[in-house]
This record gives sequence, C-alpha cells and structure tokens, in this order.
Amino acid sequence: MARNGILVTGGTGLVGVYAVAMLLEKGERPIVYDVKLNDWLLQAVGVDLKAVGLVQGDILDLPRLSSVIREHGINRVIHLAASMGEEVQRQPYSGVRLNVLGTLNVLEAARLEGISRVIYGSSGSTYLGSVNKETKKIDETIPLNPPSLYAATKASSELLGHSYAQGFGFEFICVRYVGGLYGPSPVALKSTREQAIGAMVRAAIKGQAASIQWPYGPSELVYGKDAAKGTVLACLKENLKDHLFHIGSGELIGGDDVFQALKRQFNNLKITLQKKGKAPLPHPEFPILNDNSRTREQLGYEPDYPLEKALGDYATTLRKIESRPSH
Repeated sequence: MARNGILVTGGTGLVGVYAVAMLLEKGERPIVYDVKLNDWLLQAVGVDLKAVGLVQGDILDLPRLSSVIREHGINRVIHLAASMGEEVQRQPYSGVRLNVLGTLNVLEAARLEGISRVIYGSSGSTYLGSVNKETKKIDETIPLNPPSLYAATKASSELLGHSYAQGFGFEFICVRYVGGLYGPSPVALKSTREQAIGAMVRAAIKGQAASIQWPYGPSELVYGKDAAKGTVLACLKENLKDHLFHIGSGELIGGDDVFQALKRQFNNLKITLQKKGKAPLPHPEFPILNDNSRTREQLGYEPDYPLEKALGDYATTLRKIESRPSH
C-alpha cells in the first residue's frame, strides 16, 4: 500500500471531524483513529463514511497505534486526541497520562514507522502565564509558561515533539488554538464555556427559555472549522520555515457577543445570561488578540468563520446531530 495516508487521532472530536472532511475535499486519504467512533458527527459535517478509514483505538496502546500506521500506509499524523482542560483539572492523573503519554506514543510510533510529519493540536493556554497587563503582543515568540495542569500537559507535549523530531528526523508541526475552541461535539468533552455556547445555540434553535452562566471575560475564540483549516494547512504545506503556528479568529468574544449574534439570527430569543461564577480554570484573562502574521504568511491561513457565521453553521450542524433517530 502507498504511504500516503493521514492518520487523525481524535478524528471524531470537535476539530478532528472537520479536519477529516477537509482532507477528503483536498483529495487526501484520512484514517480516523479514536477511542470511541462518532459516526453520526462525521456524517453531520458531511463526511462520507465509505470514503474514510475508521479505526477504533486508544492512543495509550502503542502496539495498536504502530500496527494501524503500518497497515494503513500512513505517512503523516494529525494528533488531536486529548483530555480537555477542565477534565484534566478534575481527574489529574488520568488527564496527564492521556495527554502526555498519549503524545509520547504517537511520537514513538512515528519514529518506529518512519512517519514524515506529525501535526500536534496544542493550546494557547501554554503561554498564558507569560501574559500580563503590560503585554503588547501575542505571537509564537511568547515564552511557554503554563498556568494550569492542562496547559502543562500541552507544553510538555510540545517540548517532547520538538525533541523527538530533532533526534529522529521527522517534522513536528505544532498548531496552538488561541483562546478557546467551540462548535458542535459531544457535550461530555466540552469546557464550561463551550457548554454555555452549545446551550445557547440549542435554546435558540428550539425556541426554548434558558438561563446560561458565562463565567469568563472576552477572549479570542476559534470555531472548530477554522481550527481544522489551520491544522490541515499545517499538515499539507511543504517547506515550512517554522514549526509553531497560532490559529486564531481575530475576534475578542464574550457572552454578550454570542447572545447578540444569536438574537440577530433567531426571533424571540429567550436566553438570560448570568455572568456570576468563578472561571473553572486558573487561567489569567487579558483581552489581547493574537498576531496571526506567521500563520498567514507561511500557511496562507485566514479565518473563514467570524462569530455570526460560525453560530449559523453551528446551529445547522446541531440540528442534524439532534435529529438522529433514537434506538
């Protein structure tokens, strides 16, 4: 078999499903690798299940990971499987184990099987400890300084990836999703802010009353499709000068912005926004936009989904997901 497959770990998660869809559109051969395959979500975002390889597997299982890479002729890996921030905070041992050992397994499999490039989905939280009121600019030169356990797992994985790449001769491309991700995906895997956006969109499309808590200030948020776009570009672009890229939206978004954007799209919106409560993660909050210059110049990345367009797409996809017949 030709070595032209692209393995997507976490391929039925928020960014993964869109990355798989985009790879198909570009004529690539994606192989979905996930501990629990969400066929319905893949279909809801337009993926033809017959056109992709679907493999149920755990990134903590190195022999399984290596054999799948070998059997499916994998040449590049997009590594997105991870435990989310608040889940790591709630279950630190299992969260750190999945995020760090899982990444180590992907890197070791890449070494053993001769993979040419690993693309790693990281987080803007890795540098938030370096941000303060005097910070004028955020870009890829800002020092790593993880302020939470989750951020530490992502920073550790970045360092492991760059060291493995230097030592064993493959490329490691890190894409950091700036601010926070949002979009339709399983509720259990969402952060508090993602759950709030999902609850607002769900209430809007169903015309239901809802009281939503929003315990955050404005920050840069990235829609899942834009995150996937940046990730796929990092996977496919050749001769990259740098190996670290920030994927942002260029918008500072707060709860009121989401509310007003939905209000413009849905008549008789019955949402009440509660702004009380403590943010569930110890991340400092400073409303500073990321500088996307490097990503624009080297990857050709521009966000396609400003907030209002993103929420419209979110609502359309959520309707498809929730129309699934019950069994």
